[in-house]
Amino acid sequence: FEPARPDGSLVRTRMGTGAVLATCHGRAAHAAKASDGRNAIVALAEFLAGAHRLPAELPGVLINVGNIRGGGPATNIVPDFAESELDVRVSRPGDVTALLARLDQLSAPINARDGFRLELKPAFNRPPKGTGPAEAAAFAALQLAGRDLGLAPFTWVDTGGGSDGNLLYAAGLPNLDGLGPLGDFLHSDRECVDLPSLITRSQLSALFLHRLATGEITLPA
Repeated sequence: FEPARPDGSLVRTRMGTGAVLATCHGRAAHAAKASDGRNAIVALAEFLAGAHRLPAELPGVLINVGNIRGGGPATNIVPDFAESELDVRVSRPGDVTALLARLDQLSAPINARDGFRLELKPAFNRPPKGTGPAEAAAFAALQLAGRDLGLAPFTWVDTGGGSDGNLLYAAGLPNLDGLGPLGDFLHSDRECVDLPSLITRSQLSALFLHRLATGEITLPA
């Protein structure tokens, strides 16, 4: 019951989701003698700029530099610590290996410099969600239920956002995703929901589940 797209479309596939924690250690020094120090913020920024460009060379991979922390209240100190979290998304399980290899390559030149240490800690929490014959059959039955209710025609789309549907699919459980109300502009100050769709989408799911329970809908094993 993740939100539907603004036109009522469901979600067919989702990207796998994870994060990479990048921590850079340098060497503190007085800003008046910066050559004695190793600026962790500048080194990390160099890595992040390279990571930001990776989706252009790795189709099916998305990277968002989500935050950055480092330094302190005193600007006359060369910062010896900086840290950032990257949101990463992949279309195929094999994309993870390629992505981590490129991130390691970006960190290698920094680690080769005297006084720097850049550590990467990846963590993936959802594998990609695909679709199979059971989902296709269920979606066709859902479309029929929508027509019988007089709803506007809808389709399904591929998206980068993750959901519990990723976990269900990975466990071998077919699922329809995006059955919730219509909405838009997720994760922004413009996020909204179409209130009447709370009723129509509930009716849609109720009719579909009724037909599934009575055997009117059969799904491939």
